[in-house]
Amino acid sequence: MKFFSLIATVLVVALGVSATAPDADSACRCPNNCSHKNGSSCKFFQDGNTLSGSCVDGNGGLTCATY
Repeated sequence: MKFFSLIATVLVVALGVSATAPDADSACRCPNNCSHKNGSSCKFFQDGNTLSGSCVDGNGGLTCATY
């Protein structure tokens, strides 16, 4: 029974984790976000906050611009 409780806890924690990038450039570029295109939604951390935006051309490639 403890085994099933452990598995359930791990699944709940794993599903609660969101894919938020450490910076604006990583939010729209490889290796983790290679499928993003101009206009794709993105999220990244800045100064302890999670910012949402859209991928736009700039800074040598796609970058996440906030709105």
